[in-house]
Amino acid sequence: MATITASGLGSGLDITSLVSQLVAAEGQPATQRLDKREAEAQAKLTAYGTLKGAFDAFKTSLGALTSASSFLNKSATSSDPSVVSAKATSAAAPGSYNLDITQLAKAQTLVSDSQLPGAQFTSLSDVVGTGSITFKFGVTNYDAATDTFTTPSFEPNPDKVSKTVKITDGSLSGIRDAINQADIGVTAATVFDGTHYRLTFSVNDTGKANGLEITVADDDGDNNDAVGGLSLFSFNRTSSNLVETSAAQDAVLKVNGIDITSPSNELSNTLDGLTVNLLQGGNSSATLTVANDATVIAGNIRDFVGKYNALVGTINDLSSYDPATNQAGTLNGDSILRSLESQLNRTISTPVAGATDAFSILADIGISRNSGDGTLVLDNTRLEEVINTNPDVVTGMFAAFGQVNDSLIRYTGSNDSTQPGEYALNVTQLATQGALVAQAGVAANLTITAGVNDSLSLSVDGVTSSVTLQAGTYTVPALVAELQSKLNATTAFKDNGVSVTVAATAGELSVTSNRFGSASKVAVTGGNAATGLFGSTPTSSDGVDVKGTIGGVEGIGSGQTLKGSGAAAGLALEIQGGALGDRGLVNFTRGYAAQLDDFLSGVLVADGIFSSVKDGLNQRIERINNDREALSRRLASFEDRIRKQFNAMDVLVSQLQSTSNFLNNQLASLPVIGSTRTNRN
Repeated sequence: MATITASGLGSGLDITSLVSQLVAAEGQPATQRLDKREAEAQAKLTAYGTLKGAFDAFKTSLGALTSASSFLNKSATSSDPSVVSAKATSAAAPGSYNLDITQLAKAQTLVSDSQLPGAQFTSLSDVVGTGSITFKFGVTNYDAATDTFTTPSFEPNPDKVSKTVKITDGSLSGIRDAINQADIGVTAATVFDGTHYRLTFSVNDTGKANGLEITVADDDGDNNDAVGGLSLFSFNRTSSNLVETSAAQDAVLKVNGIDITSPSNELSNTLDGLTVNLLQGGNSSATLTVANDATVIAGNIRDFVGKYNALVGTINDLSSYDPATNQAGTLNGDSILRSLESQLNRTISTPVAGATDAFSILADIGISRNSGDGTLVLDNTRLEEVINTNPDVVTGMFAAFGQVNDSLIRYTGSNDSTQPGEYALNVTQLATQGALVAQAGVAANLTITAGVNDSLSLSVDGVTSSVTLQAGTYTVPALVAELQSKLNATTAFKDNGVSVTVAATAGELSVTSNRFGSASKVAVTGGNAATGLFGSTPTSSDGVDVKGTIGGVEGIGSGQTLKGSGAAAGLALEIQGGALGDRGLVNFTRGYAAQLDDFLSGVLVADGIFSSVKDGLNQRIERINNDREALSRRLASFEDRIRKQFNAMDVLVSQLQSTSNFLNNQLASLPVIGSTRTNRN
């Protein structure tokens, strides 16, 4: 049945407007309450987002301060940058180093001899010959002035494997390209001297031990003639058909009066923590000055202070209250903000556990707190003074750091379980390397024959690999070089980070793993050369791990690393050598940056307090939305009810109006006493 409504036709009232106004009046108090609650929740969401952003920004400033290595920056300055330059790492020791450079390291360069009739090439397509060319790296004892080799003519480099290049395109350009494509550490090039094309061989690495001995297997049957074929490029005691235009030589210098030779002009092992680049020889001199780099460290600390003050400013703004205006910050009185602020203040105000009394609070290094607003005030002069005079103190003030006064002991790490404090260190066993020692010496000139005594299999650090020695007669040094270079070049060893050092004492070969600890082992596993090189019963000795106590508690050794237990759990020290017994104290501190980073990591974790607060506020807003929907339904019901009432009234008024009109009409039709019409009757 259709509902009949009246829109004020009977009463003449604007029922629609009246209903709308009544509904609005009915819902206004509840709507205002919901709007206020939602605005407060949205404001808190924004405020917590601002607070989290400030905590995030502060945490980023801690990254450069939580690691001990970032405090150990050093700078290296050269008195003459045209002679020498240097770059310092954290391991560099402050001081001055005088360098007197006699000569720079050079790489060997050999050139085909255009004086030989067979080597007078007029085109890159000139055919020379086919076969193979073998390059061996080592000390070439050659006198370019007399074109003669001295004895021994060649001493192999144990760190370089000989390389053989197959030549199938016998043209000058084909030989050049085959050598370059083989990527053997030698660059071939062709140069036109105005009359002839000449083939050059340039060793990629500098140094006396990176000279070349070149032998050929010439398809023309003569490996040593100077008439034609690949033998035109031989360079050895038997046949030297190339011209040496640059001899392989080491850099020669003095460092603080100590004689130094280096195969490279980049010295990375001469001075701990310094990479030195020699730029000029010829008796040139320069002084390197190494100092603590206060600039970088102070810059990181200034960033820390700035970000901390920004965080405190955000906290102060959000929790503020102005009695003059009666205006409060969005999070004024908020328990979560108060708790976070309290933990922050407690962390930054508590002395660093394990630190010395002289340097245990930030004020000791020039950082004080403003009592008014809680921000930090930095005294740059004081900070840089402490950095320059005692960088370890500053490191311990911020990072998790173990200070050790023994040059052969290095702090390498800790974990969350490591308790600050002083720990006595006692070393009872140094780490050693696994080794294999031959039963007896090898012959002074040992002949290796292909398929007879040329193969050897070794297991090193649990990885097994095999090598095939090149056939030939070897002196003991040459055999050592061949064996070491071949072993270290095997794919199995390289892929697993395994390497060895081969040596000979009184002719007895030894192979030592370059790894320390109980996992360091060397053993013969097979090969037809095993007995000839090492005898039937060679001696194998496995490496052992370092042993000792940290803080009186037995540590856990792995290689050269000794880790603490108990209160020192997680404290890791690298024992590089030295005496057994008492090795002094390790002072471990967990500085402000490390503590704050731990605190903030917990605060900012994905499911941490900010996530919980955000979820709670979003749920509150969702409930408000639900309340709005309920209010909307109630007001719709209210509107429907009063609209029906108004409509009923309107119908009634309309009916009454009709009745009134009828009665009026009836009354109007009644005779009036005394009227003319009445008298006629």
